[in-house]
Amino acid sequence: MLDFLRRLYRSILLPAFGVALLTFMWLAVAYQVRQEKLTARHDAVLHSQSLARTLAEHTNHLLRQTDHATQLFKLKYEETDGRLRLAEFSRKNGLLDSLLPTKLDLPLAILNSDGHVIDSQNGYFAPEHKHTPFFKSHASNPADVSLVSTPVVDSRTKKWQIQISRRLNKPDGSFAGVILVMMDPAYFVEDYDRMSIDPGGAVMLISRENGMSAARIDDQVIISDSIDFTAVQASNGEANEELQLKRRFDAIDRIYSSAELPRYLLMAVVGSPTESAMAHFERRRSVYYIISIAASGMVLLFVYLLVRQAYRLRRTASMVIEAQLMLRAAADASLDSVYLFKACRMRGAQREILDFTIADLNERGAQLMGFRSDDIKGKRLIEVLPDLHSQGFVEKYRHVLESRQPLEEEFEVDFLPNRAVHWLQHQIVPITDGVAVNVRDITSRKETELAMRQNQAELTAVNDASPLGLLRADATGHCTYVNRTFELITGLTREEAMGDAWIRAVHPHDRAVLQAALGHMAETRVPYQDTLRCVHPDGMIVWISFKIAAMVVDGQVYGYVGTVDDITHVRKSVMALRESESRLRTIADTLPAMVAYIDAEQVYRFHNLAYEREFNRTGTTVLGRTILETMGAERHAFLEPYVLRALAGETLTFEEDDNSDATERTYEVVYIPQMDEDGINVIGFHVMRQDITVQKREKQRLLRLSQVDALTGLTNRAGFLQKLHDAMGSARDNGNLMAVMYMDIDRFKPVNDTFGHAVGDALLKAFSARLTHTMRASDTIARLGGDEFTIIMERIHRTDDAAALAAKIVSAMQADFDLDGTVVSISTSIGLTFYRNEDVSPAELLNRADILLYEAKQAGRNTFRAGPVIPPPASNAA
Repeated sequence: MLDFLRRLYRSILLPAFGVALLTFMWLAVAYQVRQEKLTARHDAVLHSQSLARTLAEHTNHLLRQTDHATQLFKLKYEETDGRLRLAEFSRKNGLLDSLLPTKLDLPLAILNSDGHVIDSQNGYFAPEHKHTPFFKSHASNPADVSLVSTPVVDSRTKKWQIQISRRLNKPDGSFAGVILVMMDPAYFVEDYDRMSIDPGGAVMLISRENGMSAARIDDQVIISDSIDFTAVQASNGEANEELQLKRRFDAIDRIYSSAELPRYLLMAVVGSPTESAMAHFERRRSVYYIISIAASGMVLLFVYLLVRQAYRLRRTASMVIEAQLMLRAAADASLDSVYLFKACRMRGAQREILDFTIADLNERGAQLMGFRSDDIKGKRLIEVLPDLHSQGFVEKYRHVLESRQPLEEEFEVDFLPNRAVHWLQHQIVPITDGVAVNVRDITSRKETELAMRQNQAELTAVNDASPLGLLRADATGHCTYVNRTFELITGLTREEAMGDAWIRAVHPHDRAVLQAALGHMAETRVPYQDTLRCVHPDGMIVWISFKIAAMVVDGQVYGYVGTVDDITHVRKSVMALRESESRLRTIADTLPAMVAYIDAEQVYRFHNLAYEREFNRTGTTVLGRTILETMGAERHAFLEPYVLRALAGETLTFEEDDNSDATERTYEVVYIPQMDEDGINVIGFHVMRQDITVQKREKQRLLRLSQVDALTGLTNRAGFLQKLHDAMGSARDNGNLMAVMYMDIDRFKPVNDTFGHAVGDALLKAFSARLTHTMRASDTIARLGGDEFTIIMERIHRTDDAAALAAKIVSAMQADFDLDGTVVSISTSIGLTFYRNEDVSPAELLNRADILLYEAKQAGRNTFRAGPVIPPPASNAA
């Protein structure tokens, strides 16, 4: 049966290997296909999410501009003491056109303080809004904030609009009414053409407030309240960026992703068709399967050839098996060196033994002599190892053979070829006309015995050199040994401490407690530790740390071991340290800043009273906990780079935003590393936190005010220079092409001198509005002062695109300006320059555009000049 199983095993081994190889290969292909499918779908999700973010940015921009329009109306309304009306505000080239595209005919309405509509246009509004939530909110809240909501306004078409409202005040600051603006969300998805979506793709805008949605699929616009999504769960259980329709609304399968507009309770969703998104993956999967099928055929052919070859090898190997088994048995017969020596006698009547011949030996014995068994078998000992004669071993063999008495002994050797062998044990047994010798290497055992004796001597020396006093007692508690340190600490000599006398070294007031504790330890076998006082014979008091434990073998106590440590100086140092820490704590608790110390393991080891008050707000325990446990994963991810830099020895200061409370706060944080005694390694760092929320908010408010032109609402010179610096840095890092225009109004001074500064200001605002409508939404338009304007165009593809826009601006400004009945005809001159990755400063780039503006002026005005020619990047040229 066993032979049958062995043959079966040999016959199925290679086929099983082939099956396992094919299985592994196909599993690997399936895994690779699955991973690439997941990757392709993830890339499609990211593409959809990128498009959704673009739609969200566009929507957010227009909604912000609409919000700014309500703020602008509020300012003008309050400046005119409530006389401003919608027709004047929204007239062509008026205030509304300066902020929003002209083609947007937004429904507008003005509500008085009683909630009645007193003016409206471009849409129907209910005549009374007194009881609506937004009207009540504005009436009760004097803050200048806008309210955004998404109500359904038409029950028949289910058409929904985004409503933006803002409070209007009277001159004395009391409530005057509400400006109300409605915006159709279908505008964002119907006319927005900045996204490249495959045929069948869906662009949606969904309300978070009531579930209404506006969607565009190719040229079809859909308004619905039944489109809803759920987040797709990843394989690890976490939510990824993909959305899934709860109920399909058409036959096209898509991959959806979204971007949030949290302020307006909207969500932008883009769905890419699955067929086009996964087409590349489908082609790669077909290639994988074709290659795997071809590889499977090759593996099957290779296994078939191996099976045939293995069959021939098995027939040959079966003839060698018996010989291998016999050799293996001989080699494993003994762990010792075995010799058979035959006596080599002198000729003659006396037949005296002169030497011995090696009749037989195992391979281990030959190795001990430094030879192979075949090389020395049949030779005399004098030829193989002459030292056996000089060391007296041949004489011992002769004696055993003649006396017929076996001999066993251990001896040290130094003449063997193997220098690692120092001690041997041999047994000599007489046989017919010779001896049998069994030799065993006992070097390791002898060296172990010697090491044990050396360890005992070393242990005695270590005990006497130990800084701890050592005490050993028997099972009855009588002292049997103390070291020299014990003598120095207690003042008792070794002879005086034997038996029960060692207890005399303990202070009389501590003896009773010690004896009771020792009796309790003998019963429970729990180690005992305490701080005691010792009294020297001269009366000096010494504080000691006393520890003692039982030695237990097989459940029985056979003795006790104790240590005595002189802690007199340590005790004094601890008391001094406690006093120092108390003073430090008092100083730290009086500081208004939060002070803490964190060790190298990022664990809080100290904090002052201000820190404690901060964390007591949330009931968080700090001491003994790590930064991650205390702050949470999100704040720890922000703080970790600074913590690592501090632990690397860097002193640093940074700002930390804390939104864990209802009010967002900003702290100025200072990390100061703490070095070790050698000043080499960082063992922790000190933390100082100060609340700078008020200072930072004031700074940000002043910064915003300092970067807006009061007359036109455009970016002023300071804001322009900051934006130009940032745009040049981005173009330099990404290799993008950007352009800068520098322009002024031709013949502006005659207009200003002829019609007055009011008309001049109106012309500047009208010029700004027309300039805004001409440029892209992503371009930055600034007024540097007077009639000078600049434009920053980022990420342009060709210089011709910027030149075309410059020509468009020149053409647009040739039309007359109707400024409240005063018709003004002006033109503009433009200097246009480009930048990609040159080593120039913002001031130099602006000066270059100024020079080109001068050239345009010299050419007769009403034109532009561009330069220099910017070559394309090297990669594109290649």
